[in-house]
Amino acid sequence: MDIKIIKPESISDKEIILLEDVLCSQRWEFHSSPVVTNEDIKRNVESGYYSGVDKALFFIYVDNQIAGVMRLFDLGDDFEDDETPLFDIRIKSEFRKKAIGENAVRYLIKYVFENYSNKWRFEGTTRADNLAMRKLFEKCGFVKEAHYRKAWPDMNGNKFDCTGYGILREDWEKGIKTEVKFYD
Repeated sequence: MDIKIIKPESISDKEIILLEDVLCSQRWEFHSSPVVTNEDIKRNVESGYYSGVDKALFFIYVDNQIAGVMRLFDLGDDFEDDETPLFDIRIKSEFRKKAIGENAVRYLIKYVFENYSNKWRFEGTTRADNLAMRKLFEKCGFVKEAHYRKAWPDMNGNKFDCTGYGILREDWEKGIKTEVKFYD
């Protein structure tokens, strides 16, 4: 598996084609917008959704084939802020269940903590019924920190529970998990 980072001020035509290859190739059931169109991607590119000083885009390759994409965001405008970064990951269905997601998320954790000395935590959220992603968070050292009731809307107006996970820099460095005290 290879991961290529794209952190430009703008996204090239080649990168738009790669985004379309991944995002328009299938439904993304556990995302707010399960169907992504070419127009959605172009609109997102124009709005700066994928690029800028506070974002990074990563393409995941397996055997020279595009297998997925990750978007890192909320990095902040400079190294002085303490904004907590988040990420989105999409792995094409034919590449799932091969530890690609786990390796990619571990890569992303390392990237954040090694390249942003001001970042002391890293977060992610997913729908509560996305058991594969929840398991992936746990395998990669994230700890469940929140359960939001009916907080994740879909395109049809349905609302789903979602869960929030976080990993602390100090836990990652020590290879431990500091559990949350929910009942104190």
